Amino acid sequence: MRLVLFIPCFLLTSSLVRAGGPPTVTPDVQAILDLHCVKCHGPLDQKAGLRLDTAEAIGKGSDDGAVVVAGKPDESKLIRVLAAKAETHMPPKKQLPDADIAKLRAWVTTLATPPSPKPQPVPTQARVPSEPVAAIDYFLDAGWQARRVTPARVCDDRTFVRRATLDLIGRIPTPEEVNAFLFDAAPNKREALVDRLLVSDEAARNWREVWDAILLGRGRREDRRRDGGWFTFLEDAYKRNRPWNELVRAIIDARPEEKGAAWFLFEKRNDYQQIAEAVAPVIYGARVDCAQCHDHPLAGEIKQGHYWGLVAAFNRGKNVQRGAPAVRESATGGFMNFTNLKKESQPAVIALLTGKVIDEPRPAVTEDAPDLYVDPAAAVPVPKFSRRMALAAAATSDNPLLARSFVNHTWAVLLGRGIVDPPDEMNSKHPPSHPELLDWLAADFASHKYDVRRLIRSIVLSRGYQLAAWTGPNAPAPDAFAAALERSLTAEAISRSARVTAGRAPDDDTLRRAVIEAFPGLPTRPAQATLQQALFLANSDLLTALFKPGPGDAAPLPALPEQVRAAFRRALVRDPDAEELARGVAFLRAHADPRAAAGQLLWALVTGPEFLTNH
Repeated sequence: MRLVLFIPCFLLTSSLVRAGGPPTVTPDVQAILDLHCVKCHGPLDQKAGLRLDTAEAIGKGSDDGAVVVAGKPDESKLIRVLAAKAETHMPPKKQLPDADIAKLRAWVTTLATPPSPKPQPVPTQARVPSEPVAAIDYFLDAGWQARRVTPARVCDDRTFVRRATLDLIGRIPTPEEVNAFLFDAAPNKREALVDRLLVSDEAARNWREVWDAILLGRGRREDRRRDGGWFTFLEDAYKRNRPWNELVRAIIDARPEEKGAAWFLFEKRNDYQQIAEAVAPVIYGARVDCAQCHDHPLAGEIKQGHYWGLVAAFNRGKNVQRGAPAVRESATGGFMNFTNLKKESQPAVIALLTGKVIDEPRPAVTEDAPDLYVDPAAAVPVPKFSRRMALAAAATSDNPLLARSFVNHTWAVLLGRGIVDPPDEMNSKHPPSHPELLDWLAADFASHKYDVRRLIRSIVLSRGYQLAAWTGPNAPAPDAFAAALERSLTAEAISRSARVTAGRAPDDDTLRRAVIEAFPGLPTRPAQATLQQALFLANSDLLTALFKPGPGDAAPLPALPEQVRAAFRRALVRDPDAEELARGVAFLRAHADPRAAAGQLLWALVTGPEFLTNH
């Protein structure tokens, strides 16, 4: 059997030619077509010979000819069939919303307008700065010029110290940390802050939580991940700045000596499909779940064979120790076929997408023999040829998507969205907003031995990361990265930051777990505000207890205005404006118990939207 490894080359934008070629299809138009039309007019089914999933396919039309006439929506069959009383009505059995029809009509109308002059291309690689911070700024600036966008100003020091501390160690800074930074007169104090945070134990814990959520998602029993060595494995990898490709190789290969790494496979309980679905976003940057029964309906480059090939890479493995990770891989068997919707059967091959082929020995014997193992007497013997080992080697040594995926996920964690967004959908339906930037960062990351801290440091010290939030109308598009994007805090950051605001040590497992239950969003996909979250913030006894005065609180209180200023600095890392100061003073003055009132003011700030976002 041969294990065929493919590496996808699908991160190219669609051709956007008007005359003599396919029409320009904007993302909002394609989203309407994907939702209402592609099921019957896409990769899996082409009724009337029509596909509407790509610009090229739309340009080709149907068996009856063109479906779009540039500039003439009333003459375009694609638009005419949407009318409520159309003789041939589409979509069948339902009516498209008027707003969607209006968007499609406007789109067809704009196709008659001559295209605007193409923006100047990004200059050649020879002119790109070699240092990563400067390179990031270079590509972002080129994008702003091409879009004719003026970026926001660079943020002030208070904003930067809060933003960077949240992103790098997962909590807001204490008042003492803020003051130390504000009164530091060194010109490179932002670099010094980032360098100090990156090597802290809190950074190791924070990035362990980020990687755990990205690799395995939220776990119901995080104590089992901790006891199984998974958390220690990830934290140790960060502390040693272990190259990312080595970490990924360890979790795919799951050698007996790396007990913590083996948890990745162990947690899936020998469910090979779950394992494949978890591995794909890490090594491809894209999910393959939709290719289980057929080729991906929207991203045609992801085939059904890619899904089942990954399954085949793991289906010889089995955990052999009850209650603990010890993954044993058989040296034989595990050959499998899969059937497509046309009931055609074909062998599963491991698919990463370059065409690289790995020949797998196929012993004539049907049972494992001792000579097929490196050390047959070992407690967990390792076969001389291991599918997982072959996949791990190919996916981490000559796979450009591994670097692209990690760079994109890290960018999304730090800037609020990926260069490809969503970050785990790196396919032809989701082209990168800044392809040259993603290419450069991925190549630089790989050429510097997958140095995780260097990548994080480069992004955080870039101008793009340090921009202020947009104020006023006409905000630039989020994918321009021309202003800071407001991001919901993770549950862990909410818990630790609330405790810091209350003057407590950051860590408390009881509060953190309660907040995680209410705020389950992942670092690259934070949860949107829900009623459940509002009720938790309003009614949580754990949260309220943080701000109740204790029996030892006997120190004299400062004047009311200073109490309000101190509360804002502690919770929001800023001073109140005049109106906030006046309202805060009035609130404190209206309460008979001044200490209880001071705690209630802090509680009100901590449960408000400004505290709950990084901005």
